[in-house]
Amino acid sequence: MPRKYDDYDDGFEVRRREEEEEPLPFREERRPVRRRRAEESETKKAPLLMRIIAWLGVVVFCFVAGYVGTSLALRMLDKKDILMRKDVVSDRQEAQGVIEGGSTEIRVNARKVAFSVYFPKEGTIVSEKTDILSGIMEDDIRQVFGKILSLVPGGFSQDMKVLNVFRSGDTLFLNLNGPFITSLSKLGAKESTLFITAVVRTITENFPPITKVRFLVNGKVPAEGAPVDLTVPWQLPK
Repeated sequence: MPRKYDDYDDGFEVRRREEEEEPLPFREERRPVRRRRAEESETKKAPLLMRIIAWLGVVVFCFVAGYVGTSLALRMLDKKDILMRKDVVSDRQEAQGVIEGGSTEIRVNARKVAFSVYFPKEGTIVSEKTDILSGIMEDDIRQVFGKILSLVPGGFSQDMKVLNVFRSGDTLFLNLNGPFITSLSKLGAKESTLFITAVVRTITENFPPITKVRFLVNGKVPAEGAPVDLTVPWQLPK
């Protein structure tokens, strides 16, 4: 007899899964495994010496650029007479030129300073105040020394000149020409000693840190001819 599709077999049994039975195996879910990328090579730094040289080059470049730029700017301002002023002087010679020119208004960047000047008089040493247009120390010493000479009338030759004035530490070197020795000889030992002492006292009191004065003649230490000892620096007793 042919089978009908609506026929079914009732010969099966529905069973319920008991808890005691082993659990059905299940497949553990796999996590995707990430492959590590090849480590990127670290950027290598330049050697320390090369970096220092590079920084120094940058600093030098900035300095040179600033210096050149400033110089060009100042030259342009000078050409336009913005910085240059004819009534402003920087030293004694320029001030003298302005004075001789008869300018009604004078402005100088040097200051007028009063110095105590010592000089021999009647067998002793006296002092007086004198005002000079002060600039650098060497020029001031020249002026003060010239003032001392003017206060000793007839004692020194007009041919006597100060050749150089320079300082080393606390010692001042006063370099004069040959007539200096001749003038000291005319003064004699006593007056020469007073004169040298007056010069040393004037310089040490007005121009610190000078404490000693060495007298030279034509750049050399005079070994003979002077009535006083000029082979050693002169210094006032403390």
